[in-house]
Amino acid sequence: MATPPEPLPTTKAEEAFIAIRRLIERGTLPGGAKLTLSSLSDELQMSLTPIREALRMLQANGLVEYKRHHGHIVTRYSIQRAEETYLLRQTLEPLATKLAAENATTDELRTIRDLHEEFRVAVAGDPPKFADVVDLNARWHRSVYAAAHSTLLDEFIERLWNGVPYQAIWFVQRRHRSVTDHEAVTAALEARDPEAASQAMLDHICRGRAATVEHLHAIGSPET
Repeated sequence: MATPPEPLPTTKAEEAFIAIRRLIERGTLPGGAKLTLSSLSDELQMSLTPIREALRMLQANGLVEYKRHHGHIVTRYSIQRAEETYLLRQTLEPLATKLAAENATTDELRTIRDLHEEFRVAVAGDPPKFADVVDLNARWHRSVYAAAHSTLLDEFIERLWNGVPYQAIWFVQRRHRSVTDHEAVTAALEARDPEAASQAMLDHICRGRAATVEHLHAIGSPET
């Protein structure tokens, strides 16, 4: 069964926000990259007004910062910030997964399974479809947390995901392990086993934390 598309943005600014966020998540716009209205307008084929609003939205979500004399740049992340972000993710995301096992509808469970299968196929591609892998990973996680049916918890988690953009940090070396982890979570959700689902998500995030911190050390990210 084909998975439903992501919810469509309702305004041009939201469309621009999603498009720029994806470029950041995929690593196309790495930390420190300068963002100009003209270059983004050319890239996205949009006028300046929605892009200007999208930059404000990105700044509010922590993905972009404004520096005097430099303009808007993609936020760089320190190791300390990554550690703190993952500490909070280890608390909130297993909780959301536990609630999802209890509250998800049949259609939501089917969507989570379908997204996982698409993710598995994208990872196994030769060559792997890395852009698809990143998008499907995000859509799978967001579908799990949405199935908790807690708007406030979902908003907190979304902000944490923006705390350390996942982009290329995890999928190059961990993509096959992520397939295994996602399967464990998906199966536990389908079994309506809250404790197993929560533990599987916690294990997944802990592995992501270790890989992310290792990656940040390797590229010389600041400690604080």
